[in-house]
Amino acid sequence: MNIVRKIGLSKRYGKSIYAISAVLTVAASSLVFFNPYAIPTCVLLKLVSIPIILYLYTTFTKETEIYFYLNLGISRKEYRFIPFVVEFIGFILFITLIAYIGDAIR
Repeated sequence: MNIVRKIGLSKRYGKSIYAISAVLTVAASSLVFFNPYAIPTCVLLKLVSIPIILYLYTTFTKETEIYFYLNLGISRKEYRFIPFVVEFIGFILFITLIAYIGDAIR
């Protein structure tokens, strides 16, 4: 199974991770829009929030759900970390874009 297919599957099982991370991304990007010097603080906040979200996700999800995705060819590590890696890359790209837009407007 290639990485594109695994990312596609992560959209199915990681909907809640993507939603919670998107809220944090929008909040951080609004801060960066007005103050581009806050980018390191936002990245640090994002790195601190990842273990918290992962802990809450693994605590509150059903353990039987993982076996369905394991049968599709995803390991436990990939099951837990692909959504965070994809969302973090999107976060960096979005923050950079918003910082450039905010800088151009000011």
